[in-house]
Amino acid sequence: MASVGSVFATLLLADARLPSGGHAHSAGVEPALLAGVDPDDVAEVIRARLHTTTLVEAGTAVVARARHVRGEDLGPVESAWEARTPSPAQRDASRLLARGYLRVAARLLPEEPVIAAWRERLEPPPRPCVLGVLAAGLSVGPGDLARLVVYEDLQAAAAAVLKLEPRDPLDLVTLVLDLSRSIETRLERLSALTDPADIPAASAPLSEAWAEAHARSRRRLFRA
Repeated sequence: MASVGSVFATLLLADARLPSGGHAHSAGVEPALLAGVDPDDVAEVIRARLHTTTLVEAGTAVVARARHVRGEDLGPVESAWEARTPSPAQRDASRLLARGYLRVAARLLPEEPVIAAWRERLEPPPRPCVLGVLAAGLSVGPGDLARLVVYEDLQAAAAAVLKLEPRDPLDLVTLVLDLSRSIETRLERLSALTDPADIPAASAPLSEAWAEAHARSRRRLFRA
């Protein structure tokens, strides 16, 4: 595949129409609703996820990118992510999303040995590790990568709300923009991370419990 500029690469990876499987994931919205959360409180659920799970994913992606650029082993990054993602259901969801991104990476970076090795693994790596390698190979900077992870997570949640509890789409656009703006200072610091030990470790026990119950549900529309 012909090379793409870093800006277009970022836009491509942030596009929900990319065939990575993101349309099958609600970023925790459906588990929350099935657990009995009032639909009027969904915005607060998304806000809480942004400051916990999403920051862990963004930090993992940034550190994976930094280590890959330096030619270092990504095993410690994956281990750090696992330690910060105690829910097996959430880990499974991330690895399922990673399968789609690995397919994309194989097309965009056909000569990348890490991607080739990951595609041979029985259990894929987590999504943020794959995004980190993709960002390194496509010259996407750490700041744009952190924003990409946040934006993709927020948009997945917003899209799920429209399917599960329909409302004015402009209200959700406003929510995504407001939450993105609120986290900007944090992302500036996050983009400087290079050590797996410094990845945020913000836990969300209630969301993790909802994810586990959701994984056992037969009523679900989304995988996670």
